[in-house]
Amino acid sequence: LGAVAVTTTIGAVPFPEAADTAQDVMMKAETALGRAMRQGPNGYSPYTMTPEERAHRAEQLEVAEEVRRALSENRLMFAFQPIVASVGRTNYAYECLIRMRAEDGRIVPAGSFVPVVENLGLVRQLDRYCLQLAVRELIDHENVTIALNISGLTVADHSWLRLLVALLRGRPEVGHRLIVEITETAALEDLEESARFINTARNLGCKIALDDFGAGYTSFRHLKSLPVDIVKIDGTFVRNLAQNLDDQLFVRTLLGLANAFGLETIAECVETEEIARILTDFGVSYLQGWHIGAPELRRPWVEAGDAVTDPTGTVVTLAQRAPAPRRLPQAVSLPPIA
Repeated sequence: LGAVAVTTTIGAVPFPEAADTAQDVMMKAETALGRAMRQGPNGYSPYTMTPEERAHRAEQLEVAEEVRRALSENRLMFAFQPIVASVGRTNYAYECLIRMRAEDGRIVPAGSFVPVVENLGLVRQLDRYCLQLAVRELIDHENVTIALNISGLTVADHSWLRLLVALLRGRPEVGHRLIVEITETAALEDLEESARFINTARNLGCKIALDDFGAGYTSFRHLKSLPVDIVKIDGTFVRNLAQNLDDQLFVRTLLGLANAFGLETIAECVETEEIARILTDFGVSYLQGWHIGAPELRRPWVEAGDAVTDPTGTVVTLAQRAPAPRRLPQAVSLPPIA
């Protein structure tokens, strides 16, 4: 063998300065590599952010810092959206939807800050905070069942699961009124890990709902491996149900799969009475959406004259109380957020 000529071309991306996730790093590194290859053999090109990217990055960091302050100052709270029985429309549960009270008093919806929280690695801390808020609600109000949606990353977060065990051990009356929602796509990424998560939560009395059902590739084998209690039909198949025959066929198929395992079903994004009637005729167990009820900061299960305790410990009526989050009662020993 003779001499072998070797050339090296490198594209590099600074992390975490210019990228948030592994996928983002790889995409931008490939962009830099393509630029290096165009320079010829033995080229090197670092990824450089455009002015627009730098501005977007600065905005994200500003939002993340606001969320950090809101976490430390207890300015995160829930809006509650009702879930009702399809037959009779009686209340079944309320889904907790996170909101942030900005420093100027504005109520900020989740869509304005949760994607940033997920990109910048704060979502696990946010999910632990939300778990404590949810458990406090259940302890304070014995007549309500609530559903808590967690991120895909939290399914594999052992610290969240340890916190759940710490909060609910010895409190079966609380665990039985908590529904933990995990997304279908996250559950399918690691069936073994997801099954351990689900079994631990169910042993504490919680119900598990598989969110966005139909968005992934759930099969009979998957549902057999995941001992969930409820499936939530993805809203993309519900919004146009009255006009779209394909969506009707798909929803019927999903319901058949759920019924085969004896699972309850919730249809999301129910926006009209016509859609509600179709879903009821199809045999969906529960309905959720703006037609059923919009998310509200007030607690719908508390009567206007009922007395509750505000953050200072003062007993007030619901009509007197601002919808700000209350601190955990001293009698409830809940661990601090890590």
